[in-house]
Amino acid sequence: MSSVDSKLYQYAVEEAQAAVKLDESGRYRQAINKYQRAAEILIQFVKYNKNPIMIKRCQDQIEQYVNRAQTLKAHLSGPRRRGSPASISPHESKGEASSDTESIYSKEEQELIDSISGTILTESPNIKWIDIAGLEDCKQSLREAIVLPIMKPELFTGARKPWSGILLFGPPGCGKTLLAKAAATECKATFFSVSSADMLSKWLGESEKLISSLFKVARIKAPSLIFMDEIDSVATRRGEGHEGGGERRVKTQLLSEIQGMKSTYEKPLLVLGATNRPWDIDTAMLSRFEKKVYVPLPDMPARAGIFKIHTAGINSDLNEEDYIELAVRSEGYSGRDISNVCREVIMIPIRELDMGGLLEDSDKEVVVRDITIKDFIKTLKKVKPMTTGSELNKYEDWAEEYGEY
Repeated sequence: MSSVDSKLYQYAVEEAQAAVKLDESGRYRQAINKYQRAAEILIQFVKYNKNPIMIKRCQDQIEQYVNRAQTLKAHLSGPRRRGSPASISPHESKGEASSDTESIYSKEEQELIDSISGTILTESPNIKWIDIAGLEDCKQSLREAIVLPIMKPELFTGARKPWSGILLFGPPGCGKTLLAKAAATECKATFFSVSSADMLSKWLGESEKLISSLFKVARIKAPSLIFMDEIDSVATRRGEGHEGGGERRVKTQLLSEIQGMKSTYEKPLLVLGATNRPWDIDTAMLSRFEKKVYVPLPDMPARAGIFKIHTAGINSDLNEEDYIELAVRSEGYSGRDISNVCREVIMIPIRELDMGGLLEDSDKEVVVRDITIKDFIKTLKKVKPMTTGSELNKYEDWAEEYGEY
């Protein structure tokens, strides 16, 4: 088994172990996602593995994970009275405790929650501010707009009302999604992650129903943060001639839900949108996002921090001056661009061993050399930034006209 295959299998094992822990603690919805993820990874692993014993073992594990996920789904979709404890056969005779969160909803509320569980990702992110290098102004803006109103609601009364809609805009790969997850983690809110594909259905009326259910569930599970990634895909300017009737109905429903969104003192609810193309968004939708935050390319200190984050745990001979040099050389790179550079660099020592035939014997112990500044300089010449100067000017012009820094 090659090193890549080994890592893939190990990743599946980690996901499965996480699923079992969630299962045992009664956090069934999160366990379902982990079981499904472990099965998907193993399916990919089987495609490239030639060991028949290993293939059979993985197929058995895939079946086990899928069956367990189906069992949990069937349990969660069953009738339940408010206040009655959930009951389910323990996984491998473990985890008899039931989740408190599974027993506090009425049957109607539970049906609503189940209606979006297969499409909308509801999660508890584990991203903290410290995990994001730079973007201090953006962090402070989100802290004021999202975190503080939920943590200290007594401060936001009378005329000092919290924002109900925030739009993050900027070049691709600059950390908009990470900022949203960090904000949700900081204020311990339920995080609903929605993409444009989630909100569009080929069946008449299904998209509008899904959007309506999403906002109802968000109110039930408040404090909640609804994060809509690539919102420009479903909120383009109306009346331009290329939109279909279904797309127009989706925009209308979304506008109606955001406009009619009620956030109370006890149950705050916020909508956070992210886009790489803010100029394509319909004017009416833009007006729903009361606060607009520009997420720019990382500055030099942030770029140095991103290099450190994406090489953590890898042996290297880089010192502080080397990271500063890399930050200087990577001007114009986004966080995602730097991540790609780091991923390429940390594979160089493995590639050298493989090309030298030193990885053929799976039982032979190999020594992986440290990555060096030369590896990065060589890679930076090949991996170029995705955002051009003209595109950056376009973001800055739009920020001056509509947004704020």
